[in-house]
Amino acid sequence: MTIFLRPLLDHLWPVAGALTTGIMLALPYNYAGLYPLTWLAFVPLLVVVNGRSAAAHYWLGLLAGLSMYLVATPWMVEFLQRLKDYPLAPALAGALVFWLLTAQLPAFMMLVWRWSQRFTGQDNLWLFPVLVMMFYGGFPVLFPLQLGESQSAFLVAIQGADLTGVYGVDLMIGVSNALVAAVVLRAMGRSTARRAGPALGAAGMLALLAWLGYGVWALDRWDRQVAHWPTLAVGLVQPNESPSASVPAPEPGYSRAWPPEMALSHQLADTGAEVIIWPETRYKGYFEVDHVPRAFRRSVARQGVPLIFHDAEQQGSGQGFREYNSSLFLDADGELAGRYRKHRLVAFGETLPLSREFPWLVSWASDYLGDFFANLTPGSDRVTFPVGGVHLVPAICYESAFAGHVARSVAAAPESPLLVVLSNNGWFGDSRQPWQHAGATVLRAVESRVSLVHAVNNGPSTAVAPSGRILASTPFGERIGLIIDVPYTPAGQVFRSWFTRWPEWFAVMAGLAGLIVLVLVRLSRRHPARDPG
Repeated sequence: MTIFLRPLLDHLWPVAGALTTGIMLALPYNYAGLYPLTWLAFVPLLVVVNGRSAAAHYWLGLLAGLSMYLVATPWMVEFLQRLKDYPLAPALAGALVFWLLTAQLPAFMMLVWRWSQRFTGQDNLWLFPVLVMMFYGGFPVLFPLQLGESQSAFLVAIQGADLTGVYGVDLMIGVSNALVAAVVLRAMGRSTARRAGPALGAAGMLALLAWLGYGVWALDRWDRQVAHWPTLAVGLVQPNESPSASVPAPEPGYSRAWPPEMALSHQLADTGAEVIIWPETRYKGYFEVDHVPRAFRRSVARQGVPLIFHDAEQQGSGQGFREYNSSLFLDADGELAGRYRKHRLVAFGETLPLSREFPWLVSWASDYLGDFFANLTPGSDRVTFPVGGVHLVPAICYESAFAGHVARSVAAAPESPLLVVLSNNGWFGDSRQPWQHAGATVLRAVESRVSLVHAVNNGPSTAVAPSGRILASTPFGERIGLIIDVPYTPAGQVFRSWFTRWPEWFAVMAGLAGLIVLVLVRLSRRHPARDPG
């Protein structure tokens, strides 16, 4: 019996290890309290690929990626169904394409790691954290999921993001996994570590301790500092509007001139809100329906509180026609006092890669994706919306997943910045995606050390302190208005975190350092030191 079982176990063992890695990586995205799993998740994969071929590294990495994204993003099926009213089968096929393409991230990461082992003749566990940082931070995917963004509940571990961005959190996760894998492989008698192995292990432990030690200090410092900051009473409106690929008709009892958000806004204004924020929604008609701007102006002037809301913006006609995904700012008199046009557009939803070079692709995308697809023009200006002494820094939906973009927008604010993210996550149904998105925005607050308000159509909408602590959160799937006292940097105390000033410095320097060390190890292998005796 053992003779027959052994070949089967030899094949099942690596498969089980890869699947375990993927599931452990996925669970903290869905449930933030499971964050410890991420710090050990790669160990099963690193153990089962040990000593195997490059092809095995790729396929086992692909299997880990598939299990990760199947567990973390099952909402992709419902997203496609809502997007185009697809039956289950075509939506499942489209989701499978997404999962296969996204799973290339860990697959190619493992392949590159195996190549580095052949290049140097060593196991190169020291290089693995650098590859984790580079691939999860730079590999092109439709919906970015950096490892550090699953750590929003592990406040001590994310404080260093103000120095390095989420890239540093990813690197430390890689260090933890490499250290544990090295111990496991040594216990199994499969370690190929050279003389420098103990020294590298000690250096990794010191790096982790220094990172977490800084986190303890920084968390306490920012908690105490923010406690003395002035606050802005932010009125947050969560309409819980049902998503629609086509332009929806006004709800019964409401109109374009008087949407549900405006009714909630007047209640918040009467309760003391100093600014009111609506989330991203499908359509408001501000630029297309003549009476809407006049009605909004009268309503906002009557309540006397500035309003930030979202709408599609059309400019020009014919060959000069442009459409933007815009965030609009009406001052206390109801006048249009500012607009922000989204920079980072969602591929295949808001823009089509290579569509400028190949215009016929736009027609194809319109036929396939229907009304949801819009060939939008990206904005270029970084703007702020001033309310009193506060400068609100806008971002729209998945722009909050791009750390460098958000950091540059904060850096452009004159003083007292406060991040405002407008999102519509209704497309993803009753799934864990809204919580994943909320977790990502927590990192943006810590990186730039500013407070953040994330207004989400269907919730949970959140307010986050510069330390990453959640100040307030709305229930999911409810229509609600909420006033939150959000702290902001006092006037005259201009502060820019290290990451805000130099967003890519750490990722670039760590990547270059890894490449240089890799080459040096290779050269030392080709030219071993001679014994002077």
